[in-house]
Amino acid sequence: MAIKSAWYLGLAAVAAAFGCGSSGSSSASPSGDAGNTGDAGNTGDAAAPSMAPVTGLTASQWVWTPVAGTKCRDGSETGFAVNLASPPSTQLVIYLEGGGACIDPLFCSTLASPETFGMSQFTSWQSNASSDANSGIFNRSDAANPVAGWNFVYIPYCTGDVFVGDRTNVMVPGVSQAQQFVGYTDVGLDLDRIVPTFPGTTKVLLTGISAGGFGASANYVQTARHFGSTPVYLLDDSGPPMEAPYLAECMQAQFASLWGMTGALADCGSDCSNPSTYFIDFAKHIGAAYPTMPFGLIESTEDAVISLFFGYGNPGMCMASALPSSVPPATFTAGLQDTEEKLAGTANFGSFILGGSRDMQHTSLGASSTFDGDSTNVTASLLLPEGGADDDAGEPDAGTIALTTWIATLVNEGKVSNVGP
Repeated sequence: MAIKSAWYLGLAAVAAAFGCGSSGSSSASPSGDAGNTGDAGNTGDAAAPSMAPVTGLTASQWVWTPVAGTKCRDGSETGFAVNLASPPSTQLVIYLEGGGACIDPLFCSTLASPETFGMSQFTSWQSNASSDANSGIFNRSDAANPVAGWNFVYIPYCTGDVFVGDRTNVMVPGVSQAQQFVGYTDVGLDLDRIVPTFPGTTKVLLTGISAGGFGASANYVQTARHFGSTPVYLLDDSGPPMEAPYLAECMQAQFASLWGMTGALADCGSDCSNPSTYFIDFAKHIGAAYPTMPFGLIESTEDAVISLFFGYGNPGMCMASALPSSVPPATFTAGLQDTEEKLAGTANFGSFILGGSRDMQHTSLGASSTFDGDSTNVTASLLLPEGGADDDAGEPDAGTIALTTWIATLVNEGKVSNVGP
């Protein structure tokens, strides 16, 4: 997707120039022509009541809805976009966008972590028929897309807290502007509008990429709570729930201190009593608390972006101001294997781990090649039930499976498997 490709290139550019200084988090908002807006043309200054369904929707067209009370990290109001299926569907995708985690001047830069997303940014996002709003998981014309006929909700990322925060007016060292880390709070306000907009929904797929992958997991409980008896499936793309030493405890503790995370931690209860081990503990919690719901993870063995981010936890420099070195590929792969092992007792958890030519790939759901029918680029070995690349007897892996097939099995049958090199 174009906006994410620009972000990755931007992050690389910022990282390359980091030694020359950072400008912090202020920037001009991109401009755009007027676009579709829900609620009879209301904009951010005239948002509808928080529990009201979105009105003014048109099938197969993206419509922006501002949500009262939401905030981006610069304090501006945000919202979400809706695209109704045609013919009508009772199934719903809620997609959380990716971006950087605002923890220092590098990752708080606007090239790494957007600080605002309103009507203007939405217009740019959906204006090109071949770009973000119509590609990858949002491509309705691709028969290989397992959710092509579902309703879509797009939640942009502008809070810099991987959608887990509920803390306002936070000063980040080296960043001049106070930050509003309210991603978790914003998702709750969005859900207040989303649920009544889709009465009669029979299934929800909560998904996201990168920061949105972490956020989809962290917001699973409050999403399931909002939808009540409606089943909510989870698909996390490139937000791996690792534990120490792969995702350092000091980093996770700093996330909670910086971003708040009160609501996300409360959703996990006593299972997440230690914020320093939150991500793996929360994965275990939702797997046990919702044993009939499938939870899937898509990741690559050397994810170039996440391995750099997790590098902030490298020994001797945890959350230091210097640009970190990426977690070594073998260590990152070992972290993914450790996650599979820690969740081996959770029968409803499965992962699809890309290797080979895609070993450094960051995110899949927004890549058109995921759904272009070229299965040679999106297949991996299907692991044996015992786990690992081979069993103790040295027998070969149990065949191959395309990522599209793996996703379709999750969303259509509620079944998951562990797949990877």
